[in-house]
Amino acid sequence: MMNLMKNWKNLLLAAMMLVPAYGQEADIPVTADELLADMREMTVSQGNKDVAGRIRKAKIKIPFSLSVRGDTLAFQYKDGSVWKRFDVLIKEKNVDIALVENSKARILSPSQYSQTIAGTDVCYEDLSLRFLYWKGGQMVDAGADSRIKGRDCYVVQVPNPNPAVGQFAWVRMWIDKENGTTWQIDGYGKDGKLRKRFSITSVQRLNDGTWFFKQMKLEVRNPQNPNRTIALNYLEMDDLPGKK
Repeated sequence: MMNLMKNWKNLLLAAMMLVPAYGQEADIPVTADELLADMREMTVSQGNKDVAGRIRKAKIKIPFSLSVRGDTLAFQYKDGSVWKRFDVLIKEKNVDIALVENSKARILSPSQYSQTIAGTDVCYEDLSLRFLYWKGGQMVDAGADSRIKGRDCYVVQVPNPNPAVGQFAWVRMWIDKENGTTWQIDGYGKDGKLRKRFSITSVQRLNDGTWFFKQMKLEVRNPQNPNRTIALNYLEMDDLPGKK
């Protein structure tokens, strides 16, 4: 269980930062489920750093922090003048999300997964990475669209095993073939239309050669016209120790 907790901590930090040290060779055939399993089982240490930053939407700026406490990942964010907390509780086959108030945890019902945080469009599910546990993923031949920022990527599409739970019926991810960077994540609704897009806009490099995201953009798409972005949010990280 301790290895599981360590691996999930590394996974969530890496997946939030979207630059894990991966290890798949570009010319070795892989399946979608193998790619996700590798991400879940990642053992390359990201260190014991707590991270901090802000969620920004227009003039709204919400400070947040992420820390690891055993089998719990604790997110704290400032809503007005009050710091609030929710935890991601790690299990072997999934995760639970719990609100923490007065040192007491209350497990969220699935209907609350898409509840947004402090006036932004970022919700609990966005930060919990539930979709990494979904099975039955497929590799997608996206042609020229498989390249992101000039990088060749695996394109992985994963269905929600219970589309009635959460905001997405399926998710599509672009994973760098060489280094495992997850450059983009698209979430689709039950109607097959794009609802949200997460994408890296800038990165920072540490002295040990590790790359972390500096800014990630979250686009909310128009339900009637998914080609149109109707809201922009940004997750912006503070400079990490050892930044070059």
